[in-house]
Amino acid sequence: MNLATAMTPEALLEVKNLVKHFPVDNSDDVVQAVDDVSFDLIQGETLGLVGESGCGKSTVGRCLLRLIEPTSGEVLFEGKNIVGLPNKEMQMLRREMQIIFQDPYASLNPRLSIRSIVSEPLKIHGIGNKNEQNERVADLLKKVGLDPKYADRYPHEFSGGQRQRIGIARALALDPKLIICDEPVSALDVSVQAQVVNLLQQLQDDLA
Repeated sequence: MNLATAMTPEALLEVKNLVKHFPVDNSDDVVQAVDDVSFDLIQGETLGLVGESGCGKSTVGRCLLRLIEPTSGEVLFEGKNIVGLPNKEMQMLRREMQIIFQDPYASLNPRLSIRSIVSEPLKIHGIGNKNEQNERVADLLKKVGLDPKYADRYPHEFSGGQRQRIGIARALALDPKLIICDEPVSALDVSVQAQVVNLLQQLQDDLA
């Protein structure tokens, strides 16, 4: 008799014993922001970190992308440990790993148009010419429920929910495999929180 063995999907992200301590000024003490966190994330899966304010959720997210450096532990993306990876290699890897920040007011440069903000990742990584980048911006704005004709407006002309949609469009620009959401609705009015959550769910379904 032949027995078929179900294969366990490989993890897109593996976090092993992640630690982040912050030094205290003029002291030998440290603040233990993150202490021995481990989890796996399969491609197409959503994982939520739940905890009270100040417990280290945002610190974990930033450590995963090395926006801040972990004190110790491993972060394996597609089997490769990114902790200690040279900056040049890390920059290339960030095409596959993006973040949606908590505060849509602080995360968008007020001096840049929406077109410039959303196309910035494409320019940094040298993807497409100007016309192709403009087409990509228009497509991304449609995906997040905004009219492409608003591309030349500036962040102050939009509501908080609309700004977060712009932040989501920017995060999607490079078709990343992993998106870290740092409490993406906590700074929004209750009336629009559900809209943004539903948008994220729909995008995951569409892009999976």
